[in-house]
Amino acid sequence: MIDRAFDLLLIGGMLGLAVQVVASRALFRSVVLFIALGLLMAVVWARLAAPDLALAEAAIGAGLTGALLLAAYRALQPAGEAGDAEPAALPRRWALVAAVLSGALVAAIGWAVLGLEPPAASAGREALARLGESGVKSPITAVLLSFRAVDTLAEVVVLFAAFLGARVVAEPLGRAGPGPRPDPAGGEPVLMPLLLRVTVPMGVLVAGYLLWSGGHQPGGAFQAGAVLAALGVLLRLTGRLQPVAETSPAERLALVGGIVLFSAIGLAGAGMASAVLAYPEGWAYTLILLIETGLTLAIALPLTLLFSGSAGLRWRGR
Repeated sequence: MIDRAFDLLLIGGMLGLAVQVVASRALFRSVVLFIALGLLMAVVWARLAAPDLALAEAAIGAGLTGALLLAAYRALQPAGEAGDAEPAALPRRWALVAAVLSGALVAAIGWAVLGLEPPAASAGREALARLGESGVKSPITAVLLSFRAVDTLAEVVVLFAAFLGARVVAEPLGRAGPGPRPDPAGGEPVLMPLLLRVTVPMGVLVAGYLLWSGGHQPGGAFQAGAVLAALGVLLRLTGRLQPVAETSPAERLALVGGIVLFSAIGLAGAGMASAVLAYPEGWAYTLILLIETGLTLAIALPLTLLFSGSAGLRWRGR
């Protein structure tokens, strides 16, 4: 009874936040509510026994996406203007038309889903049945890097393309990213250095654990990359990382290294395992761990640079 009440509360909260995100006329309020919606979505995935998705949603869907939206919100504000400008009101008749069309689309999708017949053999069951062939014990990692590896490669390529697209349309560094870090006359807060000394090593340790554990339990490159990107955002906000207009050779290697490594191993599989993106017998776990290590950096760095709004970052110690 308590579980059902909690689930109903989650459903109500999700629906209420979703409506407020799209209905609010204050852009900043919508962004904040979107972050809250992402955190609640992470709880929903946890309730559905999908810890991998819960981790990804909390780190990427709520945390990093929310940070990117806040950075974009700042860039959209005219220089010297604070707060939300009141948007032009949409005529009521057009708002009603949009609501009716959206409701009809949702109803059509729901009707189609309810009419689907359960598949005799789902992809999930097939993956579980052939888990021993994948070289890993986690079915999620097996699907991402064995049975549907081409999709995972495409996702990382899309992230890299997003970074390139952002650089094409980037504004000058003065208006990019989160803006200059406040530096009061008395210097930074006393606890800031201590906070970073504790948070940064712990974050790196957590990212390493998530990367290693992905072979046999929830975790992997996406979760580890999200944690490292969150550390990058923290260091950028505290002024330890400063934006620059040029990407260093090490940053270029991290940006494309994971994609190149993944592609090279996949092509090598055509000759050694008789299929592209297949792994030689006995080498699957080692190669998957190697690929995920490269992908962790290929995920973390673009996300951090997208938030920073710059081509590169340089360390500025204190």
